[in-house]
Amino acid sequence: MVPKEYFLTWNRQVGAVTMAVSGAQRDEFILEDGKRIYDFTSTSFQTSFGHTCDPIRKRIHQQLDAMPIASPKAIFGLKQQVSSDLLDLLDLSATDGRRGKIFYTVSGSEAVENALKMARHFTGRQIILARKASYHGASLGAMSVSGDWRSDPHVNFSAGTVRIPEPHDDPSGAATADIIRKTGGEKIAAVIVETISGVNGVAIPPMSWWEAIGELCREHGILLICDEVLSGFGRTGPAFAFQHFSLQPDLVCMSKGITGGYVPFGAVWVSDRIGEQYNDDVLACGLTNYGHPLGLAALDGVLSLLKDPSFGTQKQALESCFSDLLCELVEQHSCIKGFRNRGLLAAIDFACALPPWQTFLEAGLYVVLRDQMLILAPPFISTSERLAEAFQSLDKVVRNTLD
Repeated sequence: MVPKEYFLTWNRQVGAVTMAVSGAQRDEFILEDGKRIYDFTSTSFQTSFGHTCDPIRKRIHQQLDAMPIASPKAIFGLKQQVSSDLLDLLDLSATDGRRGKIFYTVSGSEAVENALKMARHFTGRQIILARKASYHGASLGAMSVSGDWRSDPHVNFSAGTVRIPEPHDDPSGAATADIIRKTGGEKIAAVIVETISGVNGVAIPPMSWWEAIGELCREHGILLICDEVLSGFGRTGPAFAFQHFSLQPDLVCMSKGITGGYVPFGAVWVSDRIGEQYNDDVLACGLTNYGHPLGLAALDGVLSLLKDPSFGTQKQALESCFSDLLCELVEQHSCIKGFRNRGLLAAIDFACALPPWQTFLEAGLYVVLRDQMLILAPPFISTSERLAEAFQSLDKVVRNTLD
């Protein structure tokens, strides 16, 4: 069924594949016919803490009763406390103890938009380096640095973007260095990268690439923007994917897991040297729902979970189980070429075309398909038993349709 009253995103409207839901609980959707579907990709990678997470819901309810709306200019206790706690989680203090600053948004696209604006304003330069196999958001500025098919139908500002090779094609950074030389390092404001990408293949750059990018940024005064919209808030193991590589980014874009998807929300972290620019210069960035109290309350619930030792222990056990089950699946099927994963995020590469999405749905699995890849990102609150059941269902799909 295709609704007449509203659009379905990223789809032709005629023939779009949908599912009719009546509700959701923990790590699964409940369809109108009562069938339960395991949410194997945390919906759109944002439902990291499941669909019925009490610590997040209770904080939203409390804030709804206390103060549901606030002016962007308002200063209040929740805003200050949550901002400080988020800075603690980012753990990007300089040696002098300064910790940077947060700019709040209501989506990942807006986080990227504002990061690009600040990078260009701070440096006085216009060019942004970005990878082709990337996705940074659906708004015009974010699309200008995105490289995948979702940007193709739209006019955007890609004239200000220069593409660099994928990390696995340029592990030493030599080709990127040549591009910077030809472009002119003095013209480049920033390089923006998904620290670990999502639907474009869970690309995990080698340390040699990060070291080369860091050296090139320092040499030419280029800012490093880490897009952690998908990978942030524990998805790849640590709180943020840049912590795998001991990076010191200049800006960090956040959304999705920042509230577990319960409230549309996002943020940009900026270093002190950028933040101090706006002590005297006007920050020409703002949003009607900037620092929205319900978003802050949901973020407070997320931060409380990430600080909870028992939650951390359970999550680490689930990550280990996930990795083991991935290995077992690959070993059992010759049609699987391999996989990449960090934490609770994985891409499985197949040697042939995958069956249609409906096949997985009929097997009780909500997944993301991309070319000959299957992308998985289960909720953190799932259990080893539930994960094993989901992999058994996945094994049957592969065995019955591909082997």
